[in-house]
Amino acid sequence: MRVRLIAGAAAAIVVVGTVAVTVYDRLTQPQATVFDAVTLHDPDDDRQVAAAADDVWHGTVQRRLGTRTIAGIPSERYEVRVGRVFKGTVAGVITVTQAAGDPLLDIGHSYVFPTVPWREARDGRAVLAEAQPRPAENLDVPATKRAPGEPADSTVGEHWALVSGHPPPAA
Repeated sequence: MRVRLIAGAAAAIVVVGTVAVTVYDRLTQPQATVFDAVTLHDPDDDRQVAAAADDVWHGTVQRRLGTRTIAGIPSERYEVRVGRVFKGTVAGVITVTQAAGDPLLDIGHSYVFPTVPWREARDGRAVLAEAQPRPAENLDVPATKRAPGEPADSTVGEHWALVSGHPPPAA
C-alpha cells in the first residue's frame, strides 16, 4: 500500500510540474499568431472581388507608413490619394493596409484597390482579404482582363466600372 501511495504522489508531482512548465511557457514566451482568412470570393475574379469589397477605387500610393499590427494582423500601411471611385464613397488621401508579407506597393504608382473598412476608422481601409491591388497606371488603356459580355475594346477604367456594378453611360 505504501508503494502505491508513493507512486501516486510521484505521478501527481509529474503532472503538476508539467502543467506548471506549460503555463509558464505560454505566459512568458512570444507566441506566433496564425491568421486564416475565410473568403467567399475568388480573389482572381474581378467581378467577385468587386462584389465582396465595400469600395473599389483607383489611387496613387503617396508613401509607405510602416508596419502595424491591427486586430492581430501584421499590416503594411500606405498613404494613398484616391482618384476615380468605381464603388463606395472614399475620397481624398486615406490610409490603406494590406497583410504583411504581400508584395509591397510601389510609391508613385497607381492601382485599383478593392477595400473594406477596419473597425476603427483611424486604421483606414484594408485591401480585401486574399485580393491584391491591381496595377493600373492609366485607366484609359485597353483592359487585359474582361468579364463575360464585356466589350472587346473596353479600357481598364470601363472594366472596373462594369464589374463594380456601375457601367459607364453609353456614348
